[in-house]
Amino acid sequence: MPNFKILIGITITIITLVIVAIVYLDINQLSSYGSIIAAGGSLLAVLWFTASLMYQSKQLDDQKNQFKIQFKYLKEANHRDLLQTAKNILESAEERAIKANGNVSSITELVTQYQIFSELKPILESENPEEVMLAHQSWMKKEGPAMIFLKGIKSAAEIYLKSSNVQDIDYSKPAEEFVFIYGCHFWNQPFFEVYEGSATLLCEFMIRLQPGRKAAFIAFFAASAKTMGENIIKMDVVYKDIEEHKAEGYPLPKIAMNI
Repeated sequence: MPNFKILIGITITIITLVIVAIVYLDINQLSSYGSIIAAGGSLLAVLWFTASLMYQSKQLDDQKNQFKIQFKYLKEANHRDLLQTAKNILESAEERAIKANGNVSSITELVTQYQIFSELKPILESENPEEVMLAHQSWMKKEGPAMIFLKGIKSAAEIYLKSSNVQDIDYSKPAEEFVFIYGCHFWNQPFFEVYEGSATLLCEFMIRLQPGRKAAFIAFFAASAKTMGENIIKMDVVYKDIEEHKAEGYPLPKIAMNI
């Protein structure tokens, strides 16, 4: 930015030189007056025009810096708002999961319960529809809350990841796979980090138990069909699930072998 005191001093100097030149100019050289005045005026015009450009450039730089500061502030504020939204989703998912189970007071207890999957044995091995449905009912008190919790984490993570422009994320993955695979992108964020241990352990168990979990789903509908009749269930969907399960190389639950 030009120093206006110096600029004014230079202007006064130029005007003074022009006046001195005019005063001491030979009267017979009157035509030179115009040239002197024009030269002085041109010099002053260039000087002030240059100063104006420098001043405008400085203003643009100041505005640019101000915009950077404002953008940084807005970005930080947006980040805080996103994390607050994620916090609300996470806490709601935790609360709903605990409530859905009914026998635990924390997610840690739910994870501990999930590691005891003794219900899968009668679900997969029994041919008694009532026994299968009773065991499935007990199993769903673990499976259902676990899915509620992990879907909540996935929903909160989606908001954070999309706003952070994290690339190469497959949002179509099931919640347990999504959280297990992409957790490295959000576990270090506030509010997420609280759930890292429980959620990671829960995801690993659910992924390893995936064949049994799917078989339990098939067994439930097979037992329901034998108990209540096939006319209230879309058996074509059940048969499709059975074929897909067999194609993946996993054994069918016994109750589903003869439907």
